[in-house]
Amino acid sequence: MVFSWIFGASEATEPTPETQRGGYECAPYTILENHPQYQVRNYPSRKWATVLHEKHQHQANNDMPMSKEWKQQPQNKSFMKLFGYITGANETGSKMSMTVPVSTKVTTEEEDGGTVMKEEMGFYVPTEHQETTPTPKADQEVKVV
Repeated sequence: MVFSWIFGASEATEPTPETQRGGYECAPYTILENHPQYQVRNYPSRKWATVLHEKHQHQANNDMPMSKEWKQQPQNKSFMKLFGYITGANETGSKMSMTVPVSTKVTTEEEDGGTVMKEEMGFYVPTEHQETTPTPKADQEVKVV
């Protein structure tokens, strides 16, 4: 998986991948390109907990962060489903630490009813849970990939 990571500080030295940021474990990566305002990174195959939200062309758009319906926004709902999973809403009741980055993959597909935008949000599964990752509960929309 390759991501571009945007950041604000310019660094004079050759950057090295972070293993922690703000006390949170970072998903492992290598830096493919370094630019003044962003990096292109390669994230090797590891387990991530993900939630997929599909928004069809005819659905109303509610992406206003300060609106009174902010809790109903797809990205907030997805985040809370993932947060529930890592705080023990899984088959074993296991709690996992938060990790960074929180990834979002956005794709569009043409279907019979028009364009469908798919937003897949993911949390990196911490290293200590990579081998024995807790199974999401059957009624959750969380998948481990």
